[in-house]
Amino acid sequence: MTRVSVLLPTYNRAGFLPAAFDAIIGQTLTDWELVIVDDGSTDDTARVVDELKARLAQRVVYVKQSNEGAYGARNTALDHAAAPLVAFYDSDDIWLPHHLSNSVAALDAAPDVDWVYAACRIVDLASGRTIDPDTFLLDGAPRPFRRLRHHLVGRLHVVDDDAAVACAIRDGLYCGLQNSVIRRSVFERERFHTSFRNEAEDQLFVIRAIKQGFRIGYLDDVHVQYQIHEANSSASATGQSVDRELAVYRPLVRGFEELAREFAWSPAERRELHRRLSHDCFWHIGYAILWKAGRRAEALEAFRAGLRFWPWSPSCWKTYLLARLRTAVG
Repeated sequence: MTRVSVLLPTYNRAGFLPAAFDAIIGQTLTDWELVIVDDGSTDDTARVVDELKARLAQRVVYVKQSNEGAYGARNTALDHAAAPLVAFYDSDDIWLPHHLSNSVAALDAAPDVDWVYAACRIVDLASGRTIDPDTFLLDGAPRPFRRLRHHLVGRLHVVDDDAAVACAIRDGLYCGLQNSVIRRSVFERERFHTSFRNEAEDQLFVIRAIKQGFRIGYLDDVHVQYQIHEANSSASATGQSVDRELAVYRPLVRGFEELAREFAWSPAERRELHRRLSHDCFWHIGYAILWKAGRRAEALEAFRAGLRFWPWSPSCWKTYLLARLRTAVG
């Protein structure tokens, strides 16, 4: 049986596909199939895929569908996956050659682990400048998830800490789909929520998976070059326009609100959910986006939403009251 199903959703990214295909073909693990879901593209995607098929002996499945968004396309790809392991490829990123081989070896060594991931290197595509050499580090220090209790299986850090969910909510686990290899059994119980059109579901899905009892582990080296450009959702979070920034954070808030109703939570987890919702509403949407853009009435409403989620923050109350005063006096 083929070891890995590589699942590649794409929408009008024909220009990125040759480099993506080269990175997949360049993997040191060669026992894979490729499932491409064309999510309603109007460019030359079909022609580029036909050229790929002529190059490969591996199984290549090409599915064309009307546009459903990235998560709808990923669900379609899962329907066509034949291997016991799946790896999601974002067409505008680049896997390093060892990504599949190292991840699959880690899963083979730890059969009780369901989800393995590694770090990314973030690069500005236009300039080639490295923005972040290792997403597992912040200012040279390990990110908070690296402090979760874990044990080693070879080089794999297997997380066995009840605080993992609270950490995922508060700080993130940095296990995006593009830097992961996951057992297909994870998706037999849960599929992606298709109402999300950006990366919010990446953060939410792993929380749901852990709450359902699936286990995660990470490798502490870089496996993926994550490329920021104007057309992806990461670029929209860097101040390009108010509406694009809101399109990133509002779905994330909605997703965490839905998540709060979906499971039974420990007191620590529920506290982090409320604090996360408060922070995203108040500081990200209300202050950093709307208030700084001069959209004061909308900002005040976002401030009030943040305070409803977590009314015990003196800094939030101070900012809110000063904002009301400035709005009243013009």
